[in-house]
Amino acid sequence: MSGPEEKGIIRSLRNSTVPFVALLCFFVILGGRVIWPLSHALAWAAVLSFFTYPLYRFIKVRVFRNRYSYLAAAVNTFLIIILLVFPMFGLGATIIRELGRFYQFFVEWFPTVRDKPLSAILSLPQLDWVLSHYPDFFELPMWSDLVSSLPGLITSFMTKLSRELLGNAFQLGFHLLVMTVGAFFLTHDGEKFLRFVHEILPLSSAEKDVFFLRSRQMLYAIFYGIIMTAGIQATLGGLGWWFVGLPNPVLFGLVMFFLAMLPFVGTPMVIVPGAIYLFVSGDTKHALMLLAWGFLVVSSIDNLLRPLFIYEGTKAHVLMIFTGILGGISTWGFLGLFMGPLVLSVAYFMLRLYHLATFTPDALAPPEETPCEKPADDSGGKRAVRPG
Repeated sequence: MSGPEEKGIIRSLRNSTVPFVALLCFFVILGGRVIWPLSHALAWAAVLSFFTYPLYRFIKVRVFRNRYSYLAAAVNTFLIIILLVFPMFGLGATIIRELGRFYQFFVEWFPTVRDKPLSAILSLPQLDWVLSHYPDFFELPMWSDLVSSLPGLITSFMTKLSRELLGNAFQLGFHLLVMTVGAFFLTHDGEKFLRFVHEILPLSSAEKDVFFLRSRQMLYAIFYGIIMTAGIQATLGGLGWWFVGLPNPVLFGLVMFFLAMLPFVGTPMVIVPGAIYLFVSGDTKHALMLLAWGFLVVSSIDNLLRPLFIYEGTKAHVLMIFTGILGGISTWGFLGLFMGPLVLSVAYFMLRLYHLATFTPDALAPPEETPCEKPADDSGGKRAVRPG
């Protein structure tokens, strides 16, 4: 600002700080209320723009020779929608289709076993030992009540799911529009926004650099250490699921993908039940193959890649990452995978700065200058002389 009007405004603000701060807080609160309904979609736009920014730079520099920056941002946003967003909708459609097939199978299978006792339904060679030693266990009334209530439970679940999907169709389209527009402008003007945040942070220049460096490291570590590791695990687990002949490998591979992102949970939550199903069905060979594949190959990928990217890349405590992921998911859904650890990491960084500034002020003091020594004079003296 260089005009006389702007200089006058700045001079008056410096002389009346309290009214300006009050007015600033008022409009910041109003602005937050305006943005809050769109915060979820805008946060997704920021995350996607951050991870695809190298692609935008490549398109802008290599393809358009630093010209047509808006066109480069439009191409990058189009690739985000095509390569990332549409596949998520495709996976959602796959889940709905697989659930429909399961419901159709249940509707056709249940009338054939409705009047049979549970012991007859479970009359499999692998369960003969259990049935012979506990013959009355499966004759308890609770099993009959459970079997008779299954149709109502499944029908109610499918009805509720269909209603929610239809009711949220408009909301999903609206958020997709906001995310697309936000991703376009955040990709094109992201450096300007970050520069503005860098300037207004009440920290020293070195502290600001560390702040942005820690945030960038945490986001990249989450992406490579969690998302990509879970994707590799889900792909390998889905291939093993398909190889042993289990149904719906795409659906259960997707379930493995989400479970693999949760600390201390992982793909065994799907692999073990699948192996039990194969064992109960009499296919002991494939059951053992699935267990070996799941624990020796799929789980080993997690033990190798995740510590390398997360714990070594950020030096963050395991408890912070664990709490950030689970707390972030419960607060923001899938977006919490990124926001939870990032928020906790930034909060820890700010608390550490407060601790250094308050309780250890010497840690932030500039180092003292060491005295310089001049060469000895002609008389042979070896006395150290301070400059000046």
